[in-house]
Amino acid sequence: MVSYSNLNLDLKVLKTLRSFTTNYLKNTMSNYIIRNAHDQNDINQLKPLFNTVFHPEKVGDFAETMSHHLPGLKPDHWFVAEDAPTHSIVSAFALIPWQWEMAGIPLKVAEMGIVGTQANHRGKGLMKRLNHRFDHRLREENYDLAVIQGIPGFYHKFGYHYCVALENHMEIPLHLIDESSETDFVIREATQEDIPFLKQQDELYRQKYFLSVSRSKEQWTYLLSHSKETEYGADYWIIEHPNSEQYYARIPYTGFGYGLIISEVSEQISWPAMEALMTYAKGEAIKKKKPYLRLNLHHDSIAAQWAIQKGVQRGLSYAWQIKVVNKLALLQKMKPILEKRVLNSSFKGWNETVRLDLYGEQIDLKWKKGQLKEVNPESDKEVSHTFCIPSDLFALLILGHRSWQELQLNRPDIAPMLQYIKPEVNHLAEETGALIETLFPKCQSWIYEQY
Repeated sequence: MVSYSNLNLDLKVLKTLRSFTTNYLKNTMSNYIIRNAHDQNDINQLKPLFNTVFHPEKVGDFAETMSHHLPGLKPDHWFVAEDAPTHSIVSAFALIPWQWEMAGIPLKVAEMGIVGTQANHRGKGLMKRLNHRFDHRLREENYDLAVIQGIPGFYHKFGYHYCVALENHMEIPLHLIDESSETDFVIREATQEDIPFLKQQDELYRQKYFLSVSRSKEQWTYLLSHSKETEYGADYWIIEHPNSEQYYARIPYTGFGYGLIISEVSEQISWPAMEALMTYAKGEAIKKKKPYLRLNLHHDSIAAQWAIQKGVQRGLSYAWQIKVVNKLALLQKMKPILEKRVLNSSFKGWNETVRLDLYGEQIDLKWKKGQLKEVNPESDKEVSHTFCIPSDLFALLILGHRSWQELQLNRPDIAPMLQYIKPEVNHLAEETGALIETLFPKCQSWIYEQY
């Protein structure tokens, strides 16, 4: 039996421990200043920080080059944690601005990139505090998406989920490439004078994919100049024929695996030009002692289809980790896309409201004569069509990464609401499911690099 005196003693010990823990956390947090970089003095600290954190990779050199030359990247795009006693930056990452396109609609995108913390300052909540400041900036400046190419498993707690294919691995053994056939194609390195052509090729690429990246003349200038000064740059090859055929390819200096990587190829490259490119790439791989070629391209690209015809297996892709900053605003921005999908379907002239129930947050899409009139938080009014989808699957659905049926295979909590609770009106559930499939079909997306 526990006596009251012992119980009181235990409570005193517990209060003392709680007080100690609270004071320790306060003192630990007060040792750091969470802010944005101010000036060149702050930028100068990033190079040694990242070179130390990522040794032996020269990530600090990369960060320095981007800070000085990447279009749109300003000092205050760096989020830093300063150790107050020493006035040194011990943790940082960049908000790298991108412009993506969604079926031709511009999207304002922020990449959380080059994330690193000194070893002796980890485990103190610095990334959580930096992310809080980052999220405030995203909302303040009306970004549509935040994206990360980061390590697996870490960023889910900050609201990021795997959403768009990234880093495909299609390995082409060198013996599959025929060197005997003659060709009139010539391959040379791209120069600044090729930028108008490269921008034209970008336009053809964007027409093919639901989500794509839009690269300006300034970004192409960076890619063909300062980016090549770092180990994360790439060579760009122009493949041309006397009859005026012209294509291009991107060959990164570094990447996953041991092969020579080809990460961009003209979307409309001809079969003979593809043969010439692969023969040339094989020669480069042999020179650089690379054991194979690796295509880091969408499975449905012509280059990937060429490899599949040669017997290469479809690769396994990683994925971008993506967070939707404002769900209502993004759905409103998708209005032309959603209306076009309805117009070309059996739901033409749709006149009802469909509710997306995110289990804790509801969004109503109000339709009238096939037009999306309102995107609002849930109203008190009952609706006939409710689709349930957990919040962490929202981005995967609306960005077309998976169909809702594919998502349901692993997550039975995604479904038309009436499917389970009112079997007698299951026809409504079937209609809701068909409507969601119409509004948010599975799509092809692929993102090229901008640095």
